[in-house]
Amino acid sequence: MAVNPTLALRQPLRLVGQAARRPRLARIATPSNSAPSGLTSPTSTLSATRSASTAPLRPRTVRSPRTSSASPRYLSTTPPNKAGARSAVGTAVLVSVVGIAAYVLGSIYPSAVLSIIYPRPGPPRLRDDSPEAQAHAEAVEKALHALPIVKQLKSQSVASGAAADLPACKEGTLDPTQQKVIPADGKIAGANIALSGPGLEGGEADRHHYVMTRPYLRYDAVKAQHSLTAGSLRGPGMIAIPPVVFAKTAVGAKETGGSEGDSVILVHLGRSLCGHDGIIHGGMLATICDEALARTAMYNLPGHIGVTAKLEINYRKPTRADQFIVVKTQLVEAKGRKAQVTAQVENLEGTLLLDSKALFIEPKYAKYFLDAETMKRHLEG
Repeated sequence: MAVNPTLALRQPLRLVGQAARRPRLARIATPSNSAPSGLTSPTSTLSATRSASTAPLRPRTVRSPRTSSASPRYLSTTPPNKAGARSAVGTAVLVSVVGIAAYVLGSIYPSAVLSIIYPRPGPPRLRDDSPEAQAHAEAVEKALHALPIVKQLKSQSVASGAAADLPACKEGTLDPTQQKVIPADGKIAGANIALSGPGLEGGEADRHHYVMTRPYLRYDAVKAQHSLTAGSLRGPGMIAIPPVVFAKTAVGAKETGGSEGDSVILVHLGRSLCGHDGIIHGGMLATICDEALARTAMYNLPGHIGVTAKLEINYRKPTRADQFIVVKTQLVEAKGRKAQVTAQVENLEGTLLLDSKALFIEPKYAKYFLDAETMKRHLEG
């Protein structure tokens, strides 16, 4: 039976078109006995098409846009995680409670750094001649004599000059007449043996380790108004009461070590002596060290007088206002007209605030018109 070549070719071509419309079919393998190029056998074409239709499909991989698992799903209709919301609320409440508690505790017991940066507001300075200023001075004087270190040193001391044996100090008052006026005979009722009796050397004071004095307590009023430490720095809010000085005697130096003139000095520094508010000015502390070191040096210079040649200070910690400080001086070396002295300044708890050293030199002309014994009596009140 004769076969129409045209009909024979239509059916395979239809099948080939259907296969082309399917998604990514497997590549059709050409039989090894295929017809030469340009001639296609109807039988081979049909079998190849059927093989392609039965081959497994390889699905195309569709890549979705890159998204982070942690990114929010803005169009998501999934309800939020209630456990996570409760955890966030609990964290916020905890942080708030801790913050409020820290603020309250910090207000009641401020840290050292905060109290330095943000000091508590201080009251206005009192007038020198006001009753409030007098009451303040009496309160500071009373607090001074109640200090344990003062009680201990007083038990080893003899008071000299205008010291604690004067009625003004015994009763805790500071009568201006007893501070400023010196009787013509050099004697004050109620004074101790050092002033009204024999001198310290060879007298009753030789049985004690320290001489207790109060500088500037009886300083002349006319001179005091032009003196930095005796007048300008005196008053409420500054140096409300004279310092108390415990200077070691020759007997004390022999029995306890050190040198005559080594001293322990207590000074009360008020709020009006600050650089940064609440912190005592470094220049004020340098002035106190200069005078304390000079006193010890003068005890050991031939004419008992000297001038500052060199002063060095190492500031260790801030010195708070409205407190007593303790200045301790020691003689390092005395040679001819030169004396080297060191000092440490501490608070009442024993914390070192600064240390200092200085060199003092006695002027050459001192021996020609200054009496050494008179100068020593001035040192001792």
